[in-house]
This record gives sequence, C-alpha cells and structure tokens, in this order.
Amino acid sequence: MKYRDFTFIIPAAGKSSRFKYKDSKIFYKYKKKTLIEHILNKIIKFSNKIIIIINKKNQKKLKEICNKYQKFKIKILIQEKQKGMGDAVKIGLTKSKTNSTVVIWADQIFLSTTTINATISKFKFHKPLMCFPVIIKKNPYVYVNFKNNYFSNIIQTREGGKKIKQGYSDCGFFVFNTTKVFEILKELIKHKKILTKRTREIDFLKSFVYLKKHGDIKTIRAKSVKDTIGVNYLKDLK
Repeated sequence: MKYRDFTFIIPAAGKSSRFKYKDSKIFYKYKKKTLIEHILNKIIKFSNKIIIIINKKNQKKLKEICNKYQKFKIKILIQEKQKGMGDAVKIGLTKSKTNSTVVIWADQIFLSTTTINATISKFKFHKPLMCFPVIIKKNPYVYVNFKNNYFSNIIQTREGGKKIKQGYSDCGFFVFNTTKVFEILKELIKHKKILTKRTREIDFLKSFVYLKKHGDIKTIRAKSVKDTIGVNYLKDLK
C-alpha cells in the first residue's frame, strides 16, 4: 500500500565503527543485496518519497545503488559533519514536503512490512504527534518506559541508563507530524538539549521526552522481536 503523504528519511551517515567492515555497513552484502537495498526494497512498497542522509565519502557509492531505483523520488543529502542522528533527521526534514514523515534506521533490515503498515495506519487514524512500534524483549539496549499506559521516556543504556532483564524495545522506526517535530527539533538542537553524554552528538531519541510535552506519542505492538534487530555487528546477520 502506497501512502502519498508520507516521506521516508533514512539516516545513513554513521561511522559503523562496531560493524568492523572496510566500508559503511550499509554497503555490506547480505543475501546478495546491500543493507541499504534491503531497506529501500522494504519502504518503496509504502512511498516513493525517500530521503537518505549520507556523508561525502559514501555519496558516490550510494548514488550508484540508487540508480537502480530511478522511478522513485530518492534524494541524497549530505551530513557535512557527523553530529548524530538528531542532526541527520533535521537535515532530512528540511526537504520533507509531506505532512507526515517516517524515520527508519538504515540497519533495520528485519523490520516487517506488517509492523510498518500497522504503525502508519495507527498514526493516520489517531493523528498523534508521533507513533512507533515496540515489543517486549530480553536485555534491551534501548527501552521504552510507560506511566499509566502512556509513553514516558526512551532510555539508552549506552547513555547511562540502567540495564534491565526485560523491557519494551523500539524498532528503529518512527512516524510523526513533519512540521511540528521539525520546529521542536530545531529548538532542542539550538539550545543543546539533546546532546549525548559520552560523544556529545545530537541524539534523536533524547528528543522524545521533550516532544511528549507538545503532543501525544503513541506506540503499537510490533509483529515480533525480530523487528527490533538493528545490524550493529556482523553477528546480528547470523
């Protein structure tokens, strides 16, 4: 099902330092396709408006891959300095002309189309500020807290969050109101509200606790735990 009023943003300018590969992990071939092709093949079922954020070093190689998708409106934008996911999302939002935007991490190749469709459908029906899928898993690297069944916060263990044995994990997939989130994100970045403690990068996930003050954030149950798998290490593909 195509959604005409949705733009997909894929932040893909990271260093991929944990992946241990000669190039960016988005160019790693898995089942005869690069990781970025797996993502593109998944989302072109839903929209032909796609924005990829990349660094200058990988721009040429990405363009060669995108040539296979010429009938789709893929824009490639450059993140001059790797300032973090929040900055990458902001760059993408400058070119998102639709009322709604979807952000999907470039390594979420196992995210199911069922979960994608259900999340967008819930967003369209309820019209919250943001909607994203979650599911309970063991030892989540990132987990979502709820208070009285409402979204409270999203915690990252690498940022000093307490490790837990079981909790709700996100799936690296977020649907939101373009204009409202763009305006809020710009202010948060301007006032340095969402910098990570360790790397001092601009973190998109840290913005959620501020976003909830401006509108409803809804979640939906993902199809399976497999939806949460981000390819951070080679072993994640086994």
